[in-house]
Amino acid sequence: MESSPVKDSYLEGRRLEARARGENSAAPWLEFAELKASKGSYALAAMGYLNAGALLEARRDPGAGQCYRRGFDVCVKGALREPALFLASRLAGLLEREGDAGGAAAAYEALSSFCESSGAWFLAADAAEHAAELLKAGGRDISSYGRPAELWERNAAYWAEKNNSGDEAWSRRRAELYLESIKK
Repeated sequence: MESSPVKDSYLEGRRLEARARGENSAAPWLEFAELKASKGSYALAAMGYLNAGALLEARRDPGAGQCYRRGFDVCVKGALREPALFLASRLAGLLEREGDAGGAAAAYEALSSFCESSGAWFLAADAAEHAAELLKAGGRDISSYGRPAELWERNAAYWAEKNNSGDEAWSRRRAELYLESIKK
């Protein structure tokens, strides 16, 4: 009985990455991303989805948004805040340019929730404030959307614990300014 050769996923990933770079093509980047995601290499998978999405976006291919979404999901699974920020902002920008302010806001709200769950208060508050701006641009009444202010206050509390009164005061002021802006 012959045994089939064992496929080395690391070498396969390297082959796909070299092909993707050489061709500057989304398809091998997607293959690479899916392979890396299946192996738990979430940072590399996120890179693959980001590269595939950017290439598709440049061609105005509607699959770009799906790449960014899948990449964001991988970042959540791997607890990767910074790559999640890049993918969510690419997705939000794409949706906003397509006229889908609500979808763009939802991308930022997802980022905000993810950052909040990991205690990244500044990123959570910033993303929530982006979501508020997009909700307003989409015609929604945001006068009761207090999430950004709540998160700025959480950021202030974080800095208070660190005895950093400058960042604490700045965060509290940011919360006040946001609340003032939604009353207008």
